[in-house]
Amino acid sequence: MQNNMNTYAAYELPTAMDRPISVNNANNAKQSGVFMIDRLTGYQSPSMITDTATRESLNAFITKVLQGFSTPGSDVAKYFADPDVAIAGSGLDEYFMGAEAVQNGVTWVTTLNIRWEPRLVVSWMRGDIAWAQIRIDGHTIENEEPTVVQYVATGVFQRKGDGWTWLYWGGSEPQKDARL
Repeated sequence: MQNNMNTYAAYELPTAMDRPISVNNANNAKQSGVFMIDRLTGYQSPSMITDTATRESLNAFITKVLQGFSTPGSDVAKYFADPDVAIAGSGLDEYFMGAEAVQNGVTWVTTLNIRWEPRLVVSWMRGDIAWAQIRIDGHTIENEEPTVVQYVATGVFQRKGDGWTWLYWGGSEPQKDARL
């Protein structure tokens, strides 16, 4: 009998900072904010993306979108054109629904002077719908000092031909001592 369960795997994305993350090294994981991922070792799912070309295509799309978020005046909003697209950001009242509102929100994000650097992606797919947990370092300035803010996004995507469209973005800023 064939086992159709795919063992958990996290895929690191290349970054400008070139700081590799090993999800098998607890000390490195604690420092990089991916400790929760380390505890999923042995996780199995029949929906993990195991096809290298599909996974690389989705990772490239995610990277391209985050680079667009980091670039004022970019055309990144075009990837959020589905009429049912929705975003729930990490800030109070960062809720956008429908293509026009979402595209306006995405365009606003490009003006915030944040460099969005993807660090780790775990992705699944059924049919033409994929979803991913995306660990991101947000490079910004706080109190006149360079700061890295850890961010986690849940992305839902639809495969359209050879490309992707973003259907949902749910963002959060993990905290050491969560309130809920």
